[in-house]
Amino acid sequence: MQTRTRVPRRLLALIVGVIVAMSLALTGCDSTSTSKENTQPSDDGLKLIAPGILTIGSDCDYPPFIELAGDQPAGFELEMMQAIGEHLGLEIEYLPPQNFDTILASVASGVVMDLGVSSFTITNERKELIDFCTPYFDSNQAVVALKSKGYASALDLDGKVVGAQSGTTGADWVNENLRDPGTTLKEYNQTSEALAAMMAGDIEAVFFDEPVAAEQVATTYTDAEIVESIATGEQYGIAVSKDNPTLKDKINEALRAIKSNGSFDRIFTKYFPDLDPPTLTP
Repeated sequence: MQTRTRVPRRLLALIVGVIVAMSLALTGCDSTSTSKENTQPSDDGLKLIAPGILTIGSDCDYPPFIELAGDQPAGFELEMMQAIGEHLGLEIEYLPPQNFDTILASVASGVVMDLGVSSFTITNERKELIDFCTPYFDSNQAVVALKSKGYASALDLDGKVVGAQSGTTGADWVNENLRDPGTTLKEYNQTSEALAAMMAGDIEAVFFDEPVAAEQVATTYTDAEIVESIATGEQYGIAVSKDNPTLKDKINEALRAIKSNGSFDRIFTKYFPDLDPPTLTP
């Protein structure tokens, strides 16, 4: 059984993330990673890891939001960030794929990445660590299982072995709602690892965001289905350090601009043709 008494998720993520951030800064894994001493504000007060570049952290494993095409990021969030960068006159640079549950702590540290853009649900707990820009996507949770299992609802998984990506609101939902002592939650670095474990019979189901679940069962895991969509009313936001309010303001300005000129809606409709674009209300 998975133990239910453990280090609080936020504290663990902070500890691990800071260690990762320090390690990456020392090893120089990317040309845009510099020490905090080299992070200087521009004339307009904008602080960036590398001058003229938005350095972005993501797990790059959450299609259609973000994934690797060869060795390059692709997807909705990439194109959104390209539009934001174009409006601000900045290049964008994605770091090598990060562990999801370390990204926010790395953003907070301010030494490796300027922004975390990885389908982060805005929560009060996360806002204790970092700031979020204007929400850019509305989402719910979903539970995915093999069709042959015959599950009818998320609560049918109570007492079963299930999976979720570590540090996600899907994992939080399991911990908060599946109360049977026999429930075991296995956490994975990537949602794709959890789905592979489900296909191999190691776990019964995977809890993760509904738009990604819909994409996965339609294109890749066609023997699986969405057992239930869970109305959680989540919103995604771009994560930025609390020490960089000017960058937050600039990103929000750019989001308003690309919404106004139609770029955001065009990108959104390309990836989510059956959904209405959000209003981008702060």
